[in-house]
Amino acid sequence: MRKKYLWVIFSVLLIIYILFFPSATAELAVRKDLFFTLHPIKAFSNSIHEGKIKNDSRYGDLYEVEGINSSFIYVKKSTLGWRVTSNGTAP
Repeated sequence: MRKKYLWVIFSVLLIIYILFFPSATAELAVRKDLFFTLHPIKAFSNSIHEGKIKNDSRYGDLYEVEGINSSFIYVKKSTLGWRVTSNGTAP
Protein backbone atom coordinates (compact mmCIF):
# COMPACT_ATOMS: atom_id res chain seq x y z
CA MET A 1 0.00 0.00 0.00
CA ARG A 2 2.84 2.38 0.82
CA LYS A 3 4.49 1.73 -2.57
CA LYS A 4 1.26 2.72 -4.29
CA TYR A 5 1.22 6.09 -2.49
CA LEU A 6 4.85 6.71 -3.39
CA TRP A 7 4.10 6.04 -7.06
CA VAL A 8 1.11 8.38 -6.98
CA ILE A 9 3.16 11.14 -5.36
CA PHE A 10 6.00 10.61 -7.84
CA SER A 11 3.56 10.72 -10.78
CA VAL A 12 1.92 13.92 -9.56
CA LEU A 13 5.30 15.62 -9.06
CA LEU A 14 6.42 14.53 -12.54
CA ILE A 15 3.25 15.94 -14.13
CA ILE A 16 3.70 19.23 -12.27
CA TYR A 17 7.31 19.41 -13.44
CA ILE A 18 6.35 18.77 -17.07
CA LEU A 19 3.52 21.31 -17.03
CA PHE A 20 5.06 24.23 -15.19
CA PHE A 21 8.86 24.12 -15.45
CA PRO A 22 10.85 25.25 -18.51
CA SER A 23 12.19 22.70 -20.97
CA ALA A 24 15.79 21.55 -21.33
CA THR A 25 16.03 22.47 -25.04
CA ALA A 26 14.37 25.05 -27.27
CA GLU A 27 12.90 22.39 -29.56
CA LEU A 28 11.38 20.58 -26.59
CA ALA A 29 9.82 23.86 -25.41
CA VAL A 30 8.26 24.34 -28.85
CA ARG A 31 6.96 20.76 -28.91
CA LYS A 32 5.52 21.13 -25.39
CA ASP A 33 3.76 24.34 -26.42
CA LEU A 34 2.30 22.62 -29.48
CA PHE A 35 1.14 19.71 -27.36
CA PHE A 36 -0.66 21.92 -24.85
CA THR A 37 -2.22 24.17 -27.53
CA LEU A 38 -4.28 21.24 -28.83
CA HIS A 39 -1.85 19.98 -31.49
CA PRO A 40 -0.68 16.75 -29.79
CA ILE A 41 -0.05 14.76 -32.97
CA LYS A 42 1.67 17.64 -34.75
CA ALA A 43 3.86 18.20 -31.70
CA PHE A 44 5.59 14.90 -32.41
CA SER A 45 5.26 14.62 -36.20
CA ASN A 46 5.97 18.10 -37.62
CA SER A 47 9.48 19.37 -38.22
CA ILE A 48 10.81 22.36 -36.30
CA HIS A 49 13.46 24.67 -37.78
CA GLU A 50 15.47 27.49 -36.29
CA GLY A 51 14.45 30.85 -37.69
CA LYS A 52 16.61 33.79 -38.73
CA ILE A 53 15.98 35.86 -35.62
CA LYS A 54 18.35 35.12 -32.72
CA ASN A 55 18.69 36.77 -29.31
CA ASP A 56 15.85 39.24 -29.73
CA SER A 57 15.80 41.23 -26.50
CA ARG A 58 12.01 41.10 -26.17
CA TYR A 59 11.04 37.66 -27.50
CA GLY A 60 14.15 35.48 -27.78
CA ASP A 61 14.91 33.05 -30.62
CA LEU A 62 12.54 32.34 -33.50
CA TYR A 63 11.55 28.77 -34.42
CA GLU A 64 9.36 27.79 -37.37
CA VAL A 65 6.96 24.84 -37.44
CA GLU A 66 5.52 23.50 -40.68
CA GLY A 67 1.86 22.60 -41.01
CA ILE A 68 0.11 24.65 -38.31
CA ASN A 69 -1.60 28.06 -38.28
CA SER A 70 0.63 29.76 -35.68
CA SER A 71 3.82 28.51 -37.24
CA PHE A 72 6.26 31.08 -35.79
CA ILE A 73 7.18 30.46 -32.17
CA TYR A 74 9.61 32.47 -30.05
CA VAL A 75 11.49 30.85 -27.17
CA LYS A 76 13.68 32.48 -24.58
CA LYS A 77 16.27 30.91 -22.31
CA SER A 78 16.22 31.51 -18.57
CA THR A 79 18.33 30.06 -15.79
CA LEU A 80 15.97 27.07 -15.48
CA GLY A 81 15.60 26.32 -19.20
CA TRP A 82 13.72 27.31 -22.34
CA ARG A 83 10.22 28.81 -22.31
CA VAL A 84 7.88 29.87 -25.15
CA THR A 85 7.33 33.63 -25.02
CA SER A 86 5.18 34.25 -28.09
CA ASN A 87 3.68 32.55 -31.10
CA GLY A 88 1.82 33.67 -34.17
CA THR A 89 1.55 33.62 -37.95
CA ALA A 90 4.43 35.94 -38.86
CA PRO A 91 7.70 37.08 -37.27
